[in-house]
Amino acid sequence: MKKISLFMLVGILALFIAACGNTNEDNGAKEDEKLEAIDAKLDVPEKGEKGEPVSLSTKVTQGDDTVDDAGEVKYEIWKNGHKEESEMIEAKHEKGGLYKAEKTFEEDGMYTVQVHVTARDMHTMPKTEIAIGEVEGGEHGQAGEDHHHGDHESTVSIHLMKPDVVTAGEVAEMMVHVENKEDALEDARVRFEIYQEDQEKHEWVDLNPGEKGEYKGSYTFPEKGSYNVQVHVTKGEEIHEHTMETVEVQ
Repeated sequence: MKKISLFMLVGILALFIAACGNTNEDNGAKEDEKLEAIDAKLDVPEKGEKGEPVSLSTKVTQGDDTVDDAGEVKYEIWKNGHKEESEMIEAKHEKGGLYKAEKTFEEDGMYTVQVHVTARDMHTMPKTEIAIGEVEGGEHGQAGEDHHHGDHESTVSIHLMKPDVVTAGEVAEMMVHVENKEDALEDARVRFEIYQEDQEKHEWVDLNPGEKGEYKGSYTFPEKGSYNVQVHVTKGEEIHEHTMETVEVQ
């Protein structure tokens, strides 16, 4: 009886170890799956005509899976050399992880199209160029030459993520994603400058670093109305960039 009991105990222990090993393998596989980055393939024509709609599309995937549940897909568009006048266009999901929008350009020239994709707690923002109508030779290749301060070349991309609905008197949690030369920018100082038009006093909010290239902060807007939220990004002497967004507070 003692021999039988001993064999049974050894057998049970072996099964338990095997089960634990399988569980660890499963958990490891799940962790690997979670860590797999999203990918956004931006599809924009090389050329377009002034006054005619241009189709913009992005296929969002994670590994072999299509991403149909992206939290945000927006196209930021600006004429080269005029990043401060950029326009944001919301994309709509069609099917199979494909997000589309249209843009009609009113002037000839070279433009940059950058898609901002937020999905599954990750963010990516690839960009490309499109030539509209007649383009002068000097305008080509200026996608990274948008001037914010003086006449220097900018390689920094800034994207503000905010709640869909912002309510006066309630805390609004916001996040900024920053890239430099298409890589996440770490160890930068990121601040909000918040104010309404014709308002002398500007509120400043310092953001805290989170994941690579992500900076988080919050602000309570005191009353309803339109607010300017200017994001300032500085790092050393080399980087001092900003971008502006309007936030409608209900």
